[in-house]
Amino acid sequence: MIRKRTTFSIGKFFKYTKVQIQMQTNTSLNLYTLPLELVENNVYQKCLLPKEIFKASGFHPGDWVKCTVAKRSTHGFSICQVYPRDIEAKCCYMDNIVGTFVSVEIEDRLINIISIKTYCIEHVEISLELTANFFNSRLRKSLPNILSITAKQILASLYLSVGCAVRTADAARLGISAIYIDSCSNADENAIFQLDSNTKVHIRDFHIGTKPNVYGPPPFFKHGYELAWNELEDLVAASKLGNNQKNTNGIKPQLNVLLCGPPGCGKTSLVNAFLVKYNFNCFHIGTDLQQYAGETEASLRKMFDNALHLQSNLKPKDPTVIIIENLELLCPAPNNRTTTADAANSNRICAQLLKLLDDLHNTRAGIFCIATTSDPCAINGSARRPGRFQHEITIDWPNEQARRRLFEAMFENSQKIMFFNHAKIDAELLDLVAKRTQGFVSGDLALLVRNIEQKQLRKNNVSNLAVLVKSALNTIKPAAVHAADFAVQKIEHGFEFIGGMDNLKRTLEVSVLAGLRRREKFRHFGLKLPKGLLLYGPPGCAKTTFAKCLSKESDMTFISISGAEVYSPYVGFAEKFISRLFDTARKNAPCLLFFDEMDALAGRRPISSNNSSDIQVRVLSTLLTEMDGIIDGSDESNQEILVVAASNRPDMIDDALLRPGRLSKHIFVPPPDMQSRISILELHAKRMPFAGDVNLAQIAEGTEQYTGADMCNLCNEAALLAFQRIEETNDDCKITANDFATALENSKSSLSKSQMNLYARFQSKMETKS
Repeated sequence: MIRKRTTFSIGKFFKYTKVQIQMQTNTSLNLYTLPLELVENNVYQKCLLPKEIFKASGFHPGDWVKCTVAKRSTHGFSICQVYPRDIEAKCCYMDNIVGTFVSVEIEDRLINIISIKTYCIEHVEISLELTANFFNSRLRKSLPNILSITAKQILASLYLSVGCAVRTADAARLGISAIYIDSCSNADENAIFQLDSNTKVHIRDFHIGTKPNVYGPPPFFKHGYELAWNELEDLVAASKLGNNQKNTNGIKPQLNVLLCGPPGCGKTSLVNAFLVKYNFNCFHIGTDLQQYAGETEASLRKMFDNALHLQSNLKPKDPTVIIIENLELLCPAPNNRTTTADAANSNRICAQLLKLLDDLHNTRAGIFCIATTSDPCAINGSARRPGRFQHEITIDWPNEQARRRLFEAMFENSQKIMFFNHAKIDAELLDLVAKRTQGFVSGDLALLVRNIEQKQLRKNNVSNLAVLVKSALNTIKPAAVHAADFAVQKIEHGFEFIGGMDNLKRTLEVSVLAGLRRREKFRHFGLKLPKGLLLYGPPGCAKTTFAKCLSKESDMTFISISGAEVYSPYVGFAEKFISRLFDTARKNAPCLLFFDEMDALAGRRPISSNNSSDIQVRVLSTLLTEMDGIIDGSDESNQEILVVAASNRPDMIDDALLRPGRLSKHIFVPPPDMQSRISILELHAKRMPFAGDVNLAQIAEGTEQYTGADMCNLCNEAALLAFQRIEETNDDCKITANDFATALENSKSSLSKSQMNLYARFQSKMETKS
């Protein structure tokens, strides 16, 4: 094709000449693309095709073409001159200096080539994408017309198209990462054109390109982030209102916001999605503190000055934002344990940042400042006063509904990217994931999805999804228990694990499980779930086992604590442990918090004692305060915490803990009755080889007043006798009735009449109070 420059006006050219954009050569290919730099350097806008394909397509060397490239998730194009080359028939070499995608990857495929005619153009509008190097280059103080001349010199030797971006090394050295061609005069949007000396270049807009990998992909912010997202949008509305009225009544919009939340909850991803939606020009302040004194302050001043220069001098159409990650590292709270030098350095950095925030607020430049933190209590109080970061947005731990929607969206997105025929996840499996991910944040859910992906790739199977999901759930530890000093469990056995005790099971189902399973009916009658239960009874009657099975039946996580784990030789550590315990339970809600031997942990306070420094008094006071702050399940958040306490001496527990509103429900766990003892023996018969002459009913009659632990010990003693007989005779035999008879002669009940009278008196006392 021969390109010829015209000397008459562009309007006459289009008036008297019929423009034919697409020529007859339209070749569909399926080639892998490789960067042109692998074979040639310092060559712009060139595409090398295999000779056989080049000849078959009917191209001429030097034809200007638009090459469509298919990436994994998007499509783009590049404008090149096509040439033949003796290369592998399955690939081509292409330069992407002018096109719609940033780089050429090996897995990209060239799928279409269209030959297009070229023209000269009269007027073009562009947008400049700037980098941080722009503010260090000589172009920083240039006027807009000087920048237009510079951009025209960069574009002069290139062939362009509307909608493409130009990325050259010369522009990058000047701090211009890309030049976007927004529109041109008197030409079709599919035409290829070139600038000449008479072409006028107008810069429509400036914007800052964010660094790659600074932010992750935009999150599914509509799932669980609605409140935080709406509050961020209110800031944009306040900014527009303040800009419209600042000359009339002097309104200063508050554009600084502190985004709080636990690590991995999605703070950075939420900010990223917010920046993408509103096309913010972003200046990022990280946590890379400089080594020498004064360097960090200088970098802060430079970042704020660059933002002010962009907003005031270049006047971009999109808003400008300064992002500060982990504000507690730049403005830490005073700490007496730091050295004098470190404290002085931190104070200088904090004072400099606060002064810059004050100056930014007074300039009315309309610049947003968004800071993130995982520990707001570790931030200097002066940074959170009005005029600075007075507006705080909190991202809390996601509840069951939010976890369900987040996981579903993440899983569907990952499957679309990985598999053409991706697996579908059903509602039952989604409910399972939502219930078994207490304490998970969005980062944990993303890790869960990645583990499922890896298992799918290793096993090359997407059909047996339920097995893969359940296996992945067992391998991830939620963020809520990373720093916990106690185990957070998911119990796998329910009431079927306990033999008999039907009356007690019925009581727990009516008082607790009915409210959890039928929330709407429970609220209709004005009922609320109890905050706490007290299981009292003789030792060995399965109080702990009932608490574990109750957590399984109610789909709650299970945390078990005894008095020995709480007490510490250091002053204040026991109270702090109780506070961390309830905080972890809130993060893993719905959660069942089990206190074993509550009488040893929160014993009765003597009436005549005035010693407030007693550790048991302080622990009891902390426990009462924490229980008063428990969510009672009256709302729809499903974030209940159920406190279950067990005790052999309920009369030793302080009355303040037993009143309504705390451990309000008192349930007596009696020794097993006749039918329950038979059920216990039947459960043991499933795991032990009982002989045919063993009469379970007869054994149950001879074990009156035996506890569940006594019944288990009886079966173990009989099994040991049978095992000894096997060792002596070397025969394979079973546990016989004689073994049980011998074991019964050598065992007795661990209960006494005085114990049963104690529980009767306590029950009578509680009924009298009520």
